[in-house]
Amino acid sequence: MRSWNKVFEIGSPKTGTSSLGLAFGILGLKHKGWDRILHLQCKEGNFQETLKEAEKFEAFVDGPWHYTNVYRTLDREFPNSKFILLERDIQSWIKSYENFFSDDKMALGTCPINDFQSKKQEIIDNHLKKYKEIKAYFKNRPKDLLVMNICAGEGWEKLCPFLGLPIPDKEFPHFNKTKSFL
Repeated sequence: MRSWNKVFEIGSPKTGTSSLGLAFGILGLKHKGWDRILHLQCKEGNFQETLKEAEKFEAFVDGPWHYTNVYRTLDREFPNSKFILLERDIQSWIKSYENFFSDDKMALGTCPINDFQSKKQEIIDNHLKKYKEIKAYFKNRPKDLLVMNICAGEGWEKLCPFLGLPIPDKEFPHFNKTKSFL
């Protein structure tokens, strides 16, 4: 039985966010994914339009929802919400991240990272720092944060009990895997 307001994925890109978005759809949740304009506004410190947009949906993945510290604002503005932190082993993650965001391999609609190799360790450090801060923030609220690894095969068995929803009679979606993406 559902007892939450909204559910926000707050991790990093290239951790299974597309698969989680598809899972939200299978569960019948009205969900919102990547929004470049809102992401850029959050990057400038303006969360107003993001909060207005969040009023229209139940579940969220990708940017701007997982931009840096926006989870704190979402937690304050939408009490009784759930949060999901998608993990992925760091080597697999940084390879996928580079394949997607590197300026010479840039995907359409994203912001390229020029000279990725010189920024690689900083990107990894920022990712690890963010995850540590999120886990510390929710340390005393384990029922509000689900940490899962879709890339390692976790799916309905973790997601549905966390959300209080029945497990669908469908395989958990796996979309945009690195092999198929490249």
